[in-house]
Amino acid sequence: MACPTMLLPVCASLLAAQPVVPLAVEPETEARIADRLPDEFLQSDPEQIAIARDRLDRMTVAVRIADTGPYQFIIDTASQRTILSKEIAGALALDVEDQVRIIALAGTTIVETVYVPSLTLGKRSYDSLVSPTFRAANIGADGVLGLDSLQGQRILFDFLGKNISVEDTKQKLKSRSLREIVVTARRRSGQLIFANATIAGIRTSVIIDTGGELSIGNKALQRRLRIQSSALVKTSLVDVTGRSIEADYGIAEELLIGRARFGIIPIAFADIAPFKALKLEKKPALFLGMDALRQLDRVAIDFANRKIYFLLPEDA
Repeated sequence: MACPTMLLPVCASLLAAQPVVPLAVEPETEARIADRLPDEFLQSDPEQIAIARDRLDRMTVAVRIADTGPYQFIIDTASQRTILSKEIAGALALDVEDQVRIIALAGTTIVETVYVPSLTLGKRSYDSLVSPTFRAANIGADGVLGLDSLQGQRILFDFLGKNISVEDTKQKLKSRSLREIVVTARRRSGQLIFANATIAGIRTSVIIDTGGELSIGNKALQRRLRIQSSALVKTSLVDVTGRSIEADYGIAEELLIGRARFGIIPIAFADIAPFKALKLEKKPALFLGMDALRQLDRVAIDFANRKIYFLLPEDA
């Protein structure tokens, strides 16, 4: 029997493949770029590889499995399924289920799944989940909450308060502000995609990826931006399976989603497998990671109504 296929573009880490090289940017932006590049790209030692930084920076939510826990889970708006660490699955002696084929950053692979009798997030419980398992070191947490556990809810990322809250979509957001911008997305394979976003004036499909620390653009976007690979940093992206894929890492100017302006954003350019799975490999597309989202004060994602609320900083 053929294994079902699911999309899991979760938990990308960045490795320095060679020392940082000069980026082709104007002098007045150099200081801002340095503030946004991960520390490993500001080191002179090419052997120094730092993949733990984004793990420490990630915000997690408390989840209970059956009557155990709490466990710390990442919320990943780009993953179709909730996943669990092999260590937790083993400690709880969860029943092994069928293998599944997953699409991660570096391509397709077959992984083991386990039966999760119940998972509780806030006041809501989900029963009888079948979840893929990966090593905790590759996930960066005890597990990942995917779209199968997020539908019908609103997830609020408060970057000022450094916390996440899960709300029912019937509840109104407690505070509204003139700085808050509401944008409606379309849905494809469960993901919320902005089709009318632009980067440096180039129309780009943008997927909000709260499970990835960095933003990943496809090669079609790099070509349209006319950014030469020779002007970028050579890097590797490491996915949840522990496999890696080469990428070119640099910056792009002026990401706009509706009226929400992000300004400069670092981007790793690579034709990762999820772009093809979403049929976005031929036109400019971007998985927008947490490094860019942290430029805002708050982001609320309403899955039921396909709306995302961006609260801009006061000085924006």
